[in-house]
Amino acid sequence: MLRRLWMVIRSFFGALLRRTEDPEMLLRQYIDDMRARVPKLRAAVAEVLATEYQLQQQAEHLQKQIEEYDKQIIAALKLGYEEEAKVLIAAKAQAEESLQDTLEQLETARRASQQARAALEDYQREMERKIAEARRLIGQAQLAKLQEELAQAMAAFEVGTPTDVLERMREKVQERLARAQARAEVAATDINSRMREIKRATASIGVEERLLEYKRQLGMLPAPQESEKTMLPQPEQQTEQTKQL
Repeated sequence: MLRRLWMVIRSFFGALLRRTEDPEMLLRQYIDDMRARVPKLRAAVAEVLATEYQLQQQAEHLQKQIEEYDKQIIAALKLGYEEEAKVLIAAKAQAEESLQDTLEQLETARRASQQARAALEDYQREMERKIAEARRLIGQAQLAKLQEELAQAMAAFEVGTPTDVLERMREKVQERLARAQARAEVAATDINSRMREIKRATASIGVEERLLEYKRQLGMLPAPQESEKTMLPQPEQQTEQTKQL
């Protein structure tokens, strides 16, 4: 029971971690890890090559030693030193045995070197292929991130902070403008109405004044105390005109 509960908990936290993983960061870490293995592989190949080189030198040394033993054996026999010749023959046999073992080890080292070189080359080729794939995925992850940010921005416009404010302010400004225009039209109407009333009153006053003027001239009303201009000619003006005739 506890084991099953532990597996459920691990599965839950594993899924949670997978959802929070950053693909771009993980892919870049993957590239760095692959590149970090190259120096280690090269070091391993270098050790194998060094072993091959050492065995090669050892085999060459044993070969020269065997040749030298052969010369010494011939010289000892020519001088009649059979015992010394026997010792040299035994040493030569031991050197030949060592050379055989060394050559076998050298062959093994050569195969190991070839395999190590091939493994390094294969790893580098595979690494380059996987790095190219990782970079492609990084590009896709960056594009997906940009698309998500764009979608969030578009959703914000749809849900509505900036756009709603803009629409509300536009309606408010248009409403205020309409009210101001209506007030201006009402004020202009009032002014025009008052001006028409003033003109009508002025015209009415003028008519009354002229009516009184005519009545005075016709003797229907007493003359005013001060001389005023009238619409009809004055008596003196009539006398002057008669004389001229």
